[in-house]
Amino acid sequence: MKGLEALENSEHMTEDELGQRAEQFTHDLALLKHRQAHGFDPNAISAEWCDACGNEIPEARRKALPGVVLCVDCARMEELREKRR
Repeated sequence: MKGLEALENSEHMTEDELGQRAEQFTHDLALLKHRQAHGFDPNAISAEWCDACGNEIPEARRKALPGVVLCVDCARMEELREKRR
């Protein structure tokens, strides 16, 4: 995790740099928790195109969530449907 490594070597950082590193750490940790909670396999291959709507799934999303098959919009809609059940 980039954020954790940076926080460990923070002796000569400005307040702004420390804040940015802490934010990166928080982001990395949230992503890791999400991956674990939803059972993402780090070696899974992500779809390039959304299974629901056919739109392209951005590369950043495919890398962040290995095995992803829905674009952001379709994933949000699916989450809303799940909450309503």
